[in-house]
Amino acid sequence: MQKSVRTRLSSFEKRYPTYIGYVYAILSNSVAVFGNFFIQNVSKNFTHNQTFHFVGVQLVLYNYAAIKAQKLDSCPKNPRVTKMLLLRALTGMIAGIFFYGGLPLVPLSEGTVIQMSTPVITGILAIGFLSEKYDRTLFITTILSVTGVLLITKPSFLFGQATAAGDYPSRSLGLILLLICAFITSLSQILLRKLGSVTNAYTTALYLGLGFSLSASVSEVIQGVKGPGLEQYLWVLLLGLLRFVTHALNNKSYAFAEAGKISLISYSQVPIAYLVDIIIVGIKPELFSVLGSACVFSSVFVMLAKQYKKEQSK
Repeated sequence: MQKSVRTRLSSFEKRYPTYIGYVYAILSNSVAVFGNFFIQNVSKNFTHNQTFHFVGVQLVLYNYAAIKAQKLDSCPKNPRVTKMLLLRALTGMIAGIFFYGGLPLVPLSEGTVIQMSTPVITGILAIGFLSEKYDRTLFITTILSVTGVLLITKPSFLFGQATAAGDYPSRSLGLILLLICAFITSLSQILLRKLGSVTNAYTTALYLGLGFSLSASVSEVIQGVKGPGLEQYLWVLLLGLLRFVTHALNNKSYAFAEAGKISLISYSQVPIAYLVDIIIVGIKPELFSVLGSACVFSSVFVMLAKQYKKEQSK
């Protein structure tokens, strides 16, 4: 049964490579939304270094198990590939430190907007490093996605909603950390695209997990740790599992499609998170947010429909 599913999936990947890359990206970003939801809960009882550490350890364990189960290679024989894996781990590690450190310091809407600048930066870098084309479809998709994100998050610096200084005394520092995170994440995504053709998704995530756990361990020694209860450890275990699935799907997506377009699909996190807020948290739908969600979903749909039609006609 399992072998039959893998055979069919492999056949579909060969028939519709770029399209399946987009699907993997959508699934990855959907799972990432639930991971971000748990970060808000976990951060109340763990330091961000502890969260970073536990997620990293779980990434190592889960990916190593997946590599062994599928009889994949965890140690590439090509030194160049090993260097790229280490560099990917380093950039991902640094970006993660800035992300976990910066997000709690700013309003969630502003943090989301800064984080969502990553696809734009990736698209620009992909032109120079990967020789990808920035075509009209990509430009229109970018405009729709950015517009949708702004309508949903309604950041105070654009919509004039005052943010209490006492609530976020380190807001400026948080914004700077998240901007640095966005740029380094873009570099990491360029590396992911290059690695997609020379190694597997689990090995890439394994090296990333090693970087997470080692760097966070050093920070924990310097800054100290908190002692949460058993329930909070269960939450962080669930967070680690969600991050494993997120990275596995994300790494696979970059193996099949261009970095600039895969990165754009990360905008779908915002309307998906908004739907989660409506369904789980119970917030009431708001006109601008609904319009923004429609903009983002329509941009992703256009990419999927166009690519499916293109590959089906071959």
